[in-house]
Amino acid sequence: MFYLVLDILIYNFTPYLSYFFILNLNNKSYIYNLSVAIIIDYILHTYFYNIIFVTLLFILKKYVLKFNYNNFNVYFLVNLLLVLIYYLVSMIIFSYISIWNIVNVLIVNSIFITICYKKDALNIKYFR
Repeated sequence: MFYLVLDILIYNFTPYLSYFFILNLNNKSYIYNLSVAIIIDYILHTYFYNIIFVTLLFILKKYVLKFNYNNFNVYFLVNLLLVLIYYLVSMIIFSYISIWNIVNVLIVNSIFITICYKKDALNIKYFR
């Protein structure tokens, strides 16, 4: 829940677009991710959007994207790609897409992904 609270604070009180809750897909269970999605849907009044999207991302990351996440480049690119997909789909559905917002999303979330990799480097398991 720390990522969600941090995400809500940054998203609401700064001009930066953060999607930190997506990084919970790395090391949290599906039930935890589903509860976070329900909270986000309740706060934003986007019923079932985040539930469906988080479920699809969780299944995609667990069963399709089986990479060695110990490699920083793979960890960084996969997580940044998931954040970018979430942002682009959300903006196509709910708003407009601007280059400034894409750069904003890439910079803020890439910094946080790098910090999370350093924090989670010992907890990342090898995939076979």
